[in-house]
Amino acid sequence: MCPNRLTLKRVFAVIPCAVLLGACTHSAVSPAATDLAPPEAWARGGVADTAVSNWLDTFGDPQLTGLVTEAIQNNFSLAQERARLYEAEQSVVIARANRFPLLDVSLGASRRGNRDAQGARVTTESYGVDTGGSWQIDLWGRLNKQQQAAQLAMAAQDARVQSTRRRLAAQIATTYFSALAEKQLLEVARRRFENALESHDIVASGYRQGLNDALDLYLARNQVERERANLAQQEQAVAEAVADLQLGLARYPDGNIELPAALPILSSPVPVGLPSELLTRRADLQEAWLNLLSADASLAAAHKARFPSLSLVGSAGIASTELGDLLDSDLSVWSAASNLTQPLFAAGALAAREEQAAARVRQSEQQYLGLVYNAFAEVENAISRSTSLQQRYDSFLVAQSNSRAALELALEQYQRGLVTYTTVLDSQRSAFDAETTVVQLRNQLLQNRINLFLALGGEFEADD
Repeated sequence: MCPNRLTLKRVFAVIPCAVLLGACTHSAVSPAATDLAPPEAWARGGVADTAVSNWLDTFGDPQLTGLVTEAIQNNFSLAQERARLYEAEQSVVIARANRFPLLDVSLGASRRGNRDAQGARVTTESYGVDTGGSWQIDLWGRLNKQQQAAQLAMAAQDARVQSTRRRLAAQIATTYFSALAEKQLLEVARRRFENALESHDIVASGYRQGLNDALDLYLARNQVERERANLAQQEQAVAEAVADLQLGLARYPDGNIELPAALPILSSPVPVGLPSELLTRRADLQEAWLNLLSADASLAAAHKARFPSLSLVGSAGIASTELGDLLDSDLSVWSAASNLTQPLFAAGALAAREEQAAARVRQSEQQYLGLVYNAFAEVENAISRSTSLQQRYDSFLVAQSNSRAALELALEQYQRGLVTYTTVLDSQRSAFDAETTVVQLRNQLLQNRINLFLALGGEFEADD
């Protein structure tokens, strides 16, 4: 038997096996990812009601809503993700186009000169039109799987755009409240400085009258300079916080933005819903799941690439010595053929590509599972942190009231000579430290509220 016939026998012998393998392909995603069973309720409590759908409105701040809308329209990172979504859409178009016939046409012209037997110069011209086409028949669904993978990747990128949009809104709200907190702390720093000046004037007056000694005067002067330095530091903190906010809005960070004078006070708790709702509410989890499905479809395509491929090829051409007669000529040359190709030896390349695709499925699956459990932890921590921060905030409100009363009493007793000036300094420090802590805890409550909304996958209304 000749070698050519032997080769053809081997090719056609493996086709039934390939058909059997193609029919047995299935998803490589393990039950660990498909059969997740979230708990029925959050372990750390929370209000088990329907999660808030428009969390931005719960702060009751129209300026914040306007800034979030501005950021969504102008932010550079979000614009990048939208451009990547458009790129993914074109990838779907390309993958779908591979399933259709490919047609092309070419127009050629040539001019040639030579001499005949009598030595006369002869010039000949020729014109031709050639058309060709090819179509790869998707016998095993490989091209279909590639298109499916591209569509899933596009859906994943769309989910990424939504996730970036939510994170951007949370970032703007976070930097907005941080800027308000720094501005409010600046007012505290100014009052501390003014209080230090007043105390210095009282001590200086008593020193000139011989009622206070020089140590008290030096302590008072030192306190004035300390508070002056703290005031300068806090002014810089406000400038940087405002610049961070402007950068998120894609504005030039010139510090020119009007902000409210104080932070809002939270009243009601946040409904947290059910843990099972988290898998569908959070866009980042949807993105990871769609990436996993896309990797699984790519694995199926890599597996089917090891099967035979069937292509149909055809061509036709027209030739003429006159350009004007080209369109009136009949097809002078045409051909049609079909090719059936079965990979026999590729030094392990096809198997390696399939193994690479399988490894990417495992990577995507582990990434998805990690994100899911991390999402549960984010919600649980935010719930417990809300309770802890509220308890601390309530305690420091009482401490702030007590320290203010203690400061007034210490100043009165010092002027009567009943306590030393160090007692006054300690009372001042306690009073203003308590006031500073109250502002910081109020900001932390707001930040945690934002993190909880983000962890729950909360939606919000803003113009894109």
